[in-house]
Amino acid sequence: MHSRSYLFLGLVLFLAAASGALFVVKGKPHWGLDIVGGVQFTYQMVGTDGKPLDTKPGPNGQASQAAAAKDRTLAVLVRRAGKDLGVVDAQVEGKGDDQFIVRLPGLSNIDEAERTMGSSARILFYDARNVINAKDSYREYSPNNEKDSLDVSFTRIADKKQILPGTPDYVEMIKGWKLIAGGTDLKEAAMQSQPGGGYVPTMSFNGDAADRWRTWSLANNTTGEMIAAVLDGRVISIAGIKDGAILGDGMVTEGNFTPEYVKSLVDLLNSGALPVDLKILSASKVDGTIGANALNMIFTAGVVASIVIIAFMLVYYMFPGAIAVIALGLYILFTLTALKLIEATFSLPAIAGFVLSVGMAVDANILVFERLKEEMRSGKDLHRALLLGFNRALPAIIDSNACTILTALVLLNLGTGPVKGFATTLIMGVAISLFTAVVVTRSLLLFAVDSGLGNHPSWYGLGRQWFGESLEAGAHKQPLQVVNKSGRYFFISAITIVPGVIFALMGGLKGNVEFTGGTQATYALTDASMTAQQIVSNLEKAGLPRCSVIMGTDNGQRLAYITIPPNGQITESTPHREALIAQKAGIPEQGYREINQVSGTVQKETLTNAALGVILSTALIILYLSLRFGIALGGFLIGMRFAVSAILALLHDILVVIGLAAMMGFLLNWQVSALFISAMLTVIGFSTHDTIVIFDRIRENLRRAAPGEEIGDLINRSITQSIARSINTSMTVIVTLALLIGIGSATPELKLFNLAMLVGIVSGTYSSIFNASPILYLWDKAIGKKHPANTLLGIAARDRVQIKRGLTQEVPTYQAPAATEAPATPGYSQVKRRRASDVERSKRVLDDDDV
Repeated sequence: MHSRSYLFLGLVLFLAAASGALFVVKGKPHWGLDIVGGVQFTYQMVGTDGKPLDTKPGPNGQASQAAAAKDRTLAVLVRRAGKDLGVVDAQVEGKGDDQFIVRLPGLSNIDEAERTMGSSARILFYDARNVINAKDSYREYSPNNEKDSLDVSFTRIADKKQILPGTPDYVEMIKGWKLIAGGTDLKEAAMQSQPGGGYVPTMSFNGDAADRWRTWSLANNTTGEMIAAVLDGRVISIAGIKDGAILGDGMVTEGNFTPEYVKSLVDLLNSGALPVDLKILSASKVDGTIGANALNMIFTAGVVASIVIIAFMLVYYMFPGAIAVIALGLYILFTLTALKLIEATFSLPAIAGFVLSVGMAVDANILVFERLKEEMRSGKDLHRALLLGFNRALPAIIDSNACTILTALVLLNLGTGPVKGFATTLIMGVAISLFTAVVVTRSLLLFAVDSGLGNHPSWYGLGRQWFGESLEAGAHKQPLQVVNKSGRYFFISAITIVPGVIFALMGGLKGNVEFTGGTQATYALTDASMTAQQIVSNLEKAGLPRCSVIMGTDNGQRLAYITIPPNGQITESTPHREALIAQKAGIPEQGYREINQVSGTVQKETLTNAALGVILSTALIILYLSLRFGIALGGFLIGMRFAVSAILALLHDILVVIGLAAMMGFLLNWQVSALFISAMLTVIGFSTHDTIVIFDRIRENLRRAAPGEEIGDLINRSITQSIARSINTSMTVIVTLALLIGIGSATPELKLFNLAMLVGIVSGTYSSIFNASPILYLWDKAIGKKHPANTLLGIAARDRVQIKRGLTQEVPTYQAPAATEAPATPGYSQVKRRRASDVERSKRVLDDDDV
């Protein structure tokens, strides 16, 4: 045993050293947009007609339009972000069948980024047959001589109407032209200096296009015909062919270009054309100063939460608590290293998720230590109590963490960037915390006990019974009366739901721009007396109704978060929209921080994913718990009783969290975002934690039911035996979330996120004790009225009988050996008994569930 303890200690030390080295080697983490600032776009692939591509597979198993174009489009976007824009930590990822999310940390010029990333880069050259030239002035359109614009506008001769880029008249004008070359015909673009200064782009074409240029120029080199270069539906150059010119594989594009524009255009064309057009669904610009201060706030909250947790573990659990603190330090190191290795993006929600996971990381240790203390109080020696503590707590640890991971996987697949960052951190944190609790803490404690360094029972905090442990001693004689007073607790649950329902009916549940679509802009305010109501009133007077304003702070600076629903006045193409919004809101333009634009497509997807996330998470938890409890007791359908009881109690928590959002929306104008959905789904996973701890104890007690014990008494006993660990495991997370709310939430969105988590976990702790178990009890009583043998006690009794029969089960009659073999040992009966070691092991399974 000693050699094994030293072996595990060596393994832990090796992992710590390797993780520390990797952490240093990987360098700085990838910071998210909300910390360093930058721009983010959501694009949808569309055809030349502007309609979304078909996402259904073609005939004979052919790839859909979207699938065929997606990989190439992704490669082009990645190349543009890194090569053309020079963004080192650019992130481009596919979303769904036909969308892309582009994050460009550190970039401040949203117009340049949008022009580079969203351009089709398919430059097309037309014979502008309806545009006047030097030799034919009797045509429909005339190009305007614009020195300060990169796009050429036109005048319609008949009515003197200005034909501007992006208008239907502009599109109709181009339809009257004849395409000469472009798109995939382009071989290479380059910059060429002009004799009088400046630069122009030059193009070289492949062989087929060169032949077309030669044929066209031979037919038109005396007509002065106009050649128009069109990029993304906008004319960037239009000039007449010179007399006698014969065009071939190369040509110069004339225009009023700045050197910066020529370089950008050449880089864009050389990076490759998109196989499809891109429609922008949302665009946002984030000021890095908000994120930097928010990061400091979260870091402070994390440090304080860690100190509180460490102090609690040391004071309450003494020597095992000190071991858990070491394991917690290793957990932080392992998690940060793993997140660096997978190149995770450290956004504000992701970091908040990490801080939250620190609070959750000690949960498994608490379950083990409480069980260890229970086994020691029952008279078992320290080594045996330690093994039993880990083994008996392990099923509840695995089940509760599995449910949290299942909901996080749903978030990972359905969420947006920040939500995915939170989900990634949570999954990684839960998985590593399971490893540190089961392997690291166990190895260190076994080493300490077996080596004699930690074999003093007085060091294990048996006298610490501050949070309900004293009830455990009387659990058999005086358990808490819960299931027999279920009506009282159901009534308390109902009255916690009713206020939220009332506020929701009063219109308190408000979706932010992700749900409603529209524009959201953030401004710093210099006027300390300016209120949200004043800004809303100013916007209404300026013709922008139904706007909402949330006030926040950033490093002592008051911020206004203005959300403008779709109204046709403020769109992603509105020139200088940040200045226009400030003017209409009556606030200084100089305070502008960031702006987001979300289309109706994102709105529908967000709503769909929110509903789908709740349904999928619930279904996965039901399936998992049905399998886990069913394997141990009577099969899948019996396991469903536990699973459905847990989910019905969970509905209470979901309604409480939604009611909280409605209250905050009505009273403080807080808005529900995709991040709030993350909080709700995480509550779904975490709220089952305490329910599983209690249900696992019920499952264990069913195998050891006292003679004549009623199911209500058994469940009450199980609740009493588990209540201390339910309180203690929730307490560390509650403290962490309270600190995040108080000093770690820079924006109303993060504050609502953390508050929803806090209220959900408090509600989940209550419902696990006072709702889930009574539901299971009432269900079992209803079954017992018609089928007494199918109650939980009845099924457990049948299982015990089958196990006991297995201990003395007869085997085939002993056969005498052949004459050439040695005779059987005298004295054996005709029934061969099991070996003593096998019988002893079976008894121990019934008695201790030992190792």
